Amino acid sequence: MWWMLLVIIGCYAFAALMVRMAARRFPGWRSCMHVVLFAGNQGGRVEWYLRRLRWWSLRTGRDVRVTLVDCGSTDDTAAIAERFGRGADAVTVVRSVEIAGGAGGAAGDPDALKASWRRLRPAVISLAPCGDARGPDGTLLINLNDPADVAMLP
Repeated sequence: MWWMLLVIIGCYAFAALMVRMAARRFPGWRSCMHVVLFAGNQGGRVEWYLRRLRWWSLRTGRDVRVTLVDCGSTDDTAAIAERFGRGADAVTVVRSVEIAGGAGGAAGDPDALKASWRRLRPAVISLAPCGDARGPDGTLLINLNDPADVAMLP
Protein backbone atom coordinates (compact mmCIF):
# COMPACT_ATOMS: atom_id res chain seq x y z
CA MET A 1 0.00 0.00 0.00
CA TRP A 2 2.76 2.46 0.89
CA TRP A 3 4.64 1.65 -2.33
CA MET A 4 1.63 2.87 -4.35
CA LEU A 5 1.78 6.20 -2.52
CA LEU A 6 5.49 6.48 -3.34
CA VAL A 7 4.81 5.77 -7.02
CA ILE A 8 2.16 8.51 -7.14
CA ILE A 9 4.47 11.02 -5.44
CA GLY A 10 7.27 10.00 -7.81
CA CYS A 11 5.04 10.59 -10.84
CA TYR A 12 4.12 14.08 -9.62
CA ALA A 13 7.77 14.92 -8.96
CA PHE A 14 8.75 13.65 -12.42
CA ALA A 15 6.00 15.72 -14.08
CA ALA A 16 7.08 18.86 -12.20
CA LEU A 17 10.69 18.27 -13.22
CA MET A 18 9.71 17.85 -16.88
CA VAL A 19 7.70 21.09 -16.87
CA ARG A 20 10.63 22.95 -15.33
CA MET A 21 13.02 21.55 -17.93
CA ALA A 22 10.66 22.50 -20.75
CA ALA A 23 10.40 26.04 -19.40
CA ARG A 24 14.18 26.36 -19.40
CA ARG A 25 14.58 24.84 -22.83
CA PHE A 26 11.85 26.90 -24.48
CA PRO A 27 11.96 30.33 -22.77
CA GLY A 28 9.57 31.99 -25.26
CA TRP A 29 6.63 29.68 -24.59
CA ARG A 30 5.38 31.90 -21.77
CA SER A 31 6.27 35.18 -23.40
CA CYS A 32 4.03 38.18 -23.34
CA MET A 33 1.55 39.02 -26.07
CA HIS A 34 0.52 42.57 -26.87
CA VAL A 35 -2.93 43.11 -28.37
CA VAL A 36 -3.96 46.54 -29.64
CA LEU A 37 -7.70 47.02 -30.00
CA PHE A 38 -8.91 49.93 -32.15
CA ALA A 39 -12.42 50.63 -30.87
CA GLY A 40 -15.10 53.07 -31.90
CA ASN A 41 -18.50 52.77 -30.27
CA GLN A 42 -17.96 49.26 -28.90
CA GLY A 43 -19.35 49.79 -25.39
CA GLY A 44 -21.66 46.79 -25.62
CA ARG A 45 -18.94 44.35 -26.65
CA VAL A 46 -15.58 45.65 -25.40
CA GLU A 47 -15.92 43.99 -22.00
CA TRP A 48 -16.60 40.66 -23.68
CA TYR A 49 -13.47 41.06 -25.85
CA LEU A 50 -11.36 41.88 -22.78
CA ARG A 51 -12.78 38.95 -20.82
CA ARG A 52 -12.10 36.66 -23.77
CA LEU A 53 -8.45 37.79 -23.87
CA ARG A 54 -8.09 37.36 -20.10
CA TRP A 55 -9.58 33.86 -20.26
CA TRP A 56 -7.21 32.94 -23.09
CA SER A 57 -4.31 34.26 -21.01
CA LEU A 58 -5.30 32.18 -18.00
CA ARG A 59 -5.89 29.08 -20.12
CA THR A 60 -2.58 29.24 -22.01
CA GLY A 61 -0.39 30.71 -19.29
CA ARG A 62 0.76 33.61 -21.49
CA ASP A 63 0.63 37.17 -20.26
CA VAL A 64 -1.52 39.43 -22.40
CA ARG A 65 -1.15 43.18 -22.39
CA VAL A 66 -4.02 45.03 -24.02
CA THR A 67 -3.96 48.57 -25.35
CA LEU A 68 -7.33 49.97 -26.34
CA VAL A 69 -7.14 52.84 -28.80
CA ASP A 70 -10.26 54.98 -28.50
CA CYS A 71 -11.11 56.04 -32.06
CA GLY A 72 -13.38 58.90 -31.09
CA SER A 73 -16.10 56.83 -29.44
CA THR A 74 -19.10 58.64 -28.00
CA ASP A 75 -20.21 55.87 -25.68
CA ASP A 76 -18.53 54.44 -22.57
CA THR A 77 -16.03 52.17 -24.38
CA ALA A 78 -12.93 53.79 -22.84
CA ALA A 79 -14.48 53.89 -19.36
CA ILE A 80 -15.34 50.18 -19.50
CA ALA A 81 -11.80 49.29 -20.57
CA GLU A 82 -10.26 51.48 -17.85
CA ARG A 83 -12.48 49.88 -15.21
CA PHE A 84 -11.69 46.40 -16.50
CA GLY A 85 -7.95 46.96 -16.35
CA ARG A 86 -7.89 48.83 -13.06
CA GLY A 87 -7.09 45.86 -10.82
CA ALA A 88 -4.68 43.88 -13.00
CA ASP A 89 -3.09 46.89 -14.76
CA ALA A 90 -3.20 44.88 -17.98
CA VAL A 91 -5.31 47.31 -20.05
CA THR A 92 -4.06 50.69 -21.20
CA VAL A 93 -6.42 53.17 -22.85
CA VAL A 94 -4.91 55.52 -25.42
CA ARG A 95 -6.81 58.30 -27.18
CA SER A 96 -6.52 58.36 -30.96
CA VAL A 97 -5.18 61.92 -30.88
CA GLU A 98 -2.07 60.66 -29.04
CA ILE A 99 -1.26 58.34 -31.94
CA ALA A 100 -2.43 60.44 -34.89
CA GLY A 101 -0.81 63.57 -33.48
CA GLY A 102 -3.79 65.70 -34.38
CA ALA A 103 -3.51 64.77 -38.05
CA GLY A 104 -6.95 65.94 -39.09
CA GLY A 105 -9.24 63.12 -40.22
CA ALA A 106 -6.88 60.34 -39.13
CA ALA A 107 -7.93 60.61 -35.48
CA GLY A 108 -10.99 58.40 -35.93
CA ASP A 109 -9.94 56.16 -38.82
CA PRO A 110 -8.69 52.78 -37.52
CA ASP A 111 -6.73 51.97 -40.68
CA ALA A 112 -4.82 55.25 -40.53
CA LEU A 113 -4.24 54.71 -36.82
CA LYS A 114 -2.78 51.25 -37.52
CA ALA A 115 -0.23 52.82 -39.85
CA SER A 116 0.54 55.51 -37.29
CA TRP A 117 0.88 52.85 -34.60
CA ARG A 118 3.46 50.92 -36.62
CA ARG A 119 5.39 54.12 -37.28
CA LEU A 120 5.32 55.62 -33.75
CA ARG A 121 5.33 52.59 -31.46
CA PRO A 122 9.08 52.48 -30.69
CA ALA A 123 9.18 56.21 -29.88
CA VAL A 124 6.24 56.41 -27.46
CA ILE A 125 6.82 54.83 -24.05
CA SER A 126 3.16 54.04 -23.36
CA LEU A 127 2.96 52.21 -26.69
CA ALA A 128 6.00 50.02 -26.06
CA PRO A 129 5.68 46.24 -26.37
CA CYS A 130 5.31 44.16 -23.23
CA GLY A 131 8.70 42.49 -23.44
CA ASP A 132 11.99 42.54 -25.26
CA ALA A 133 11.37 39.04 -26.58
CA ARG A 134 8.59 40.29 -28.88
CA GLY A 135 9.60 42.11 -31.99
CA PRO A 136 7.66 44.80 -33.82
CA ASP A 137 5.73 42.10 -35.68
CA GLY A 138 4.64 40.42 -32.44
CA THR A 139 1.91 42.96 -31.72
CA LEU A 140 -1.58 41.94 -32.77
CA LEU A 141 -3.52 44.91 -34.20
CA ILE A 142 -7.30 44.41 -34.15
CA ASN A 143 -9.92 46.77 -35.58
CA LEU A 144 -13.07 45.94 -33.61
CA ASN A 145 -15.27 47.35 -36.40
CA ASP A 146 -13.93 44.76 -38.86
CA PRO A 147 -15.31 41.21 -38.40
CA ALA A 148 -12.23 39.72 -40.10
CA ASP A 149 -9.97 41.38 -37.52
CA VAL A 150 -12.21 40.31 -34.63
CA ALA A 151 -11.96 36.73 -35.86
CA MET A 152 -8.18 36.91 -35.26
CA LEU A 153 -8.66 37.42 -31.52
CA PRO A 154 -7.31 34.43 -29.60
